[in-house]
Amino acid sequence: MLEVNKIYNLPCEEGLKKIEDESIDAIVTDPPYGIGFNYHGKKDVSNNPEEYWKWLQPIYKEMLRVLKPGGFMAIWQTQLYFKYFWEWFGENIHIYIGAKNFVQIRKTPIVHGYDPIIMKYKKGKPLRPKKQYRSIDFYVANTASYVTNTKAIEKQHPCSRPIDQVKVIIDNFVIENGLVLDCFMGSGTTTIACIETDRKYIGFEKEKRYYDLANFRIQKHQLQLRIM
Repeated sequence: MLEVNKIYNLPCEEGLKKIEDESIDAIVTDPPYGIGFNYHGKKDVSNNPEEYWKWLQPIYKEMLRVLKPGGFMAIWQTQLYFKYFWEWFGENIHIYIGAKNFVQIRKTPIVHGYDPIIMKYKKGKPLRPKKQYRSIDFYVANTASYVTNTKAIEKQHPCSRPIDQVKVIIDNFVIENGLVLDCFMGSGTTTIACIETDRKYIGFEKEKRYYDLANFRIQKHQLQLRIM
């Protein structure tokens, strides 16, 4: 088993192989969407749903393998592939609305104001927190702060998640003191959210620049906690 409360500069395909069966309490992760996005000069894994699922499916199977019976899962996805979610992730999923208080207006007839987040508990007695102060299926994140705070270090990643949204999800759906896995760590938001909600974590990020960014954020956050 990998060391807990540590992040690893590894592709999740490699990292997952190092994790024992049914040893993780929850998986909270934001994979690439497979829509042709450019990550600082590196193209997305695909740009159509067929190629995307061909890539993600074996990773998803590994996620289910390492997740405990009753373990929780939250996976960010794109609106563009909404109709495939039940085919891909199973009939027992729930769509959590990751809404935003600031949305960039694009030249489309209808602008998306939220991200769909695939949620499910693996078969078995759900590993739920004893107290869920917000068990409803939406949360409006403070995305406006990403516009006003131009010096935020997480902006060095092109798709960083709002910390308040991730904290609410972990706090309300992941068992207390549970071990959370993030297979696509990016700038490290999930790990910060775990620290702030007293959960343990393991994170994988294959890109060295983002791994270093996440490490810097974690160390800075832990230093602030010691000062407080």
